[in-house]
Amino acid sequence: MRRVSLILACLATAAIAVRAAAGGGLDGLASGRPLDAGPTLRSCGTPDPSPQEAERVRSAARLWAEERGLQTARVGGTIQVAFHVITASGQGQVSDAQVAEQIAELNRDYKHTGYKFELAGVDRTEQGGWFRMAPGTGAERNAKQSLAADPAHRLNIYTCAPGHSLLGWAYFPWSAPEDHYIHGVVVHYGSLPGGFLSRYNLGRTVVHEVGHYLGLLHTFQNGCNPPGDDVDDTAFEASPAFGCPEGRNTCPDPDPDPIHNYMDYTDDACLTEFTDGQDVRMDGIVPAYRPSLLGAAAAVTPSAPAIASDAEQPGDATRAIEFRGAGPNPFRSETAVRFTLPRSERVSLRVYNVAGQLVRTLIDAQLPPGGHSALFAGRELPAGLYFLNLRVGKAQMVRSMILLR
Repeated sequence: MRRVSLILACLATAAIAVRAAAGGGLDGLASGRPLDAGPTLRSCGTPDPSPQEAERVRSAARLWAEERGLQTARVGGTIQVAFHVITASGQGQVSDAQVAEQIAELNRDYKHTGYKFELAGVDRTEQGGWFRMAPGTGAERNAKQSLAADPAHRLNIYTCAPGHSLLGWAYFPWSAPEDHYIHGVVVHYGSLPGGFLSRYNLGRTVVHEVGHYLGLLHTFQNGCNPPGDDVDDTAFEASPAFGCPEGRNTCPDPDPDPIHNYMDYTDDACLTEFTDGQDVRMDGIVPAYRPSLLGAAAAVTPSAPAIASDAEQPGDATRAIEFRGAGPNPFRSETAVRFTLPRSERVSLRVYNVAGQLVRTLIDAQLPPGGHSALFAGRELPAGLYFLNLRVGKAQMVRSMILLR
């Protein structure tokens, strides 16, 4: 927590410096603008992941892709949205029409990713102590503890006038257990469609922060150094872009900077795309860290039983190993893992988490032919994606399962 706090403090300081350099002053009173006038340049308070976090997430996404193999089904589904409007002394008002248009903007911009958004409810809270909240503060914790609606199953969006000249922030899926109140997106109320922040009033600040919420990094993550933002089809970018600088190229890369990508800092009108690689990254991260968000059907589509045949006669189905995986799947406390052996074999059945760490060995024994099952109890484990590894003689098969809370 201390490291995150230091990062947030640095981000806040940088955001204030940028605003001052742009002529916005250090606060609204000094510049003659109202206290809730908002930043003059886009600024996001989402904390950068540590190298260790980045590698752990990279491993989880890779394992998900490998487990899917040649399956063509994509992750996706409808995300329920709980909207929380925070006001103070008449400031911060957001109309129902703006909320509806923000949901519509999310659906337009995520159209090709498979993710859809549906408004589940709107509440309005007059609380001056929360209106200027910033990431990592007591005000943020108090607001979210009081207002958060079922964070494991809903995207919570909070509007206010954030401190430190921020337009918004979010926390990555791996930052806390999926049911933790801290999850969600906070944005400046003036950035919603039709808001008064003229360069940022098309609703794409929410689009940007939801990208973080689903696992995307800034396009300028790591500057010109690999692995950049961990997405292969976004060009390296040395620093965030502002305005809409067409042709900008800040790295020794043949492609120009991705200034039109929703995960950059350009004006709303300049932001128009997610890449296929970003879609793949979200598809790898959401099932691993937010399995409850999309519901059982969307998290992982159950596959047909895996068949690994080491028969002397390939056409003889009675000599095949049938691995049916876990059922129920997803599950909340216990699930049964079933498989069938054509003959007596040495069998190991192990469970791994998304970081590739061994969680439990369910079976390690010589088993007779026929049907077998093993009970996996996950009451004490965090929710998320787990992998079943069945080894029968020289044959090895992998199946995924999702633990919900």
